[in-house]
Amino acid sequence: MNKTRIYLFIFSLVFGSISIGISQERNPSQTDSIYYKEKYGLRVGIDLSKPIRSLFDDNYTGIEIKADYRFNKRFFPAIELGHEKTSFSENLLSGKTGGSYAKIGINYNTYQNWIGMQNEIYVGFRYGFSTFSETLTDYTIYDFDHYFSPDYRNPNKKFSNLNAHWIEFQLGIKAEVLNNLYLGIHAELKRLITEKAPSGFANLYIPGYNRNYDNTEFGIGWGYSISYMIPITKKKRFIKN
Repeated sequence: MNKTRIYLFIFSLVFGSISIGISQERNPSQTDSIYYKEKYGLRVGIDLSKPIRSLFDDNYTGIEIKADYRFNKRFFPAIELGHEKTSFSENLLSGKTGGSYAKIGINYNTYQNWIGMQNEIYVGFRYGFSTFSETLTDYTIYDFDHYFSPDYRNPNKKFSNLNAHWIEFQLGIKAEVLNNLYLGIHAELKRLITEKAPSGFANLYIPGYNRNYDNTEFGIGWGYSISYMIPITKKKRFIKN
């Protein structure tokens, strides 16, 4: 009888140890960590600076739709699609530009969020391209010695099928102010790669790129946005005790 009890005790001890080992092997995180669920999905919004400028600037109308997708806590593929029209007036000429653009790239979030937060301090890279037209409304031929009367001309000529390509670096912040609702602000540094300009006339403004200067291939921009995340999935994020 005593031997039977001893054998049962040993059998129970061995079987119990094996069961515990298998359980820990299947769920190692449950023994030394806890987790919470982070939201991943598509975030869609608009650049607020463009419609606000359209309200106060009679020479400008524009809109830009923005989207990024969070599939990783650090990397966010991003795209911006927009349309702009603007009139310009320089010392010797005036005209207008109108067209559409797209910018495609990725953001890298450098900010380490606290539990439950999904804010961003990010650096981004974009490849941008634009198709547009320019209209030369009028111009004055420059006279060096001002001996003759100004030679003013009004061709009102439109140049179509123009385009431009550039790369762009962004630095920005996005903060979740309400559940899934984000406000953001960012700055842009652009470098023009190539452009198709009218014969005998320069592209003074490129939609999506902004003001274009003859003496430099670099440009700048900025914007502030509002966007909403559409949660698609949730992933466990483990926290070690």
